[in-house]
Amino acid sequence: MLIRDPGTRQVIDSIVYESCLAMNANDWAGFLALCEPESFRYRITNYSPEIQKDQTWMDRDWKGLKSLFDLLPRHNTNNAPLMRHATVYRAEHEADGDTVRVQTLFSLYRTELDGLNSHIVSGRTSLFAVGKYDDRIRLAADGESGRLVSRNVRLETRQIDVGSHIPF
Repeated sequence: MLIRDPGTRQVIDSIVYESCLAMNANDWAGFLALCEPESFRYRITNYSPEIQKDQTWMDRDWKGLKSLFDLLPRHNTNNAPLMRHATVYRAEHEADGDTVRVQTLFSLYRTELDGLNSHIVSGRTSLFAVGKYDDRIRLAADGESGRLVSRNVRLETRQIDVGSHIPF
C-alpha cells in the first residue's frame, strides 16, 4: 500500500536524502549510522543486455561495507568529488507493516580535480552514473525515525572508470 501520510513520507525521505548527503561528504560512519547493523545488506546490480543477465557488482553486509569504507584511504582511487542528486518516487508498506519499500532515482555527478590533463578537465563536472536505489527501511514504533535494512543500487550506467571504489 502506498504511503500517503505526510509525516511518514517525511521520515522516509529524510533517511534517503541523509544517506546521499553522508555519501557526498564521504561520511561513511554517518551513512552506516542510518543502517541496521544486524540486518543491513548493500548491493550494486545491473542488467547486461550483452549477456542477457543480471550482474552483481557488490554484495556486502554492514560489517563488510564498514571494512570497505575503512580500507578506502589505502586504495588507489579517483578522489574527484561525487555528488548524488536523488528523488524519492515511491514508498509503500510491506506486509509486516513496519518495513517500507522505497524507490529513488538518482544521478551521480563527478567534478574533476587537478590531474594529468588539469589544464583541460580540472573543475569540469560530468554525469558519472545513473540508476535507482531500491531501499527497504524499517520504521521505528513511534513512526518518528527509521533505519535502512537494505539498499540495492540498480545501475543503468555500465561503464565506470578504473579506480572508482566509492559506493554509489
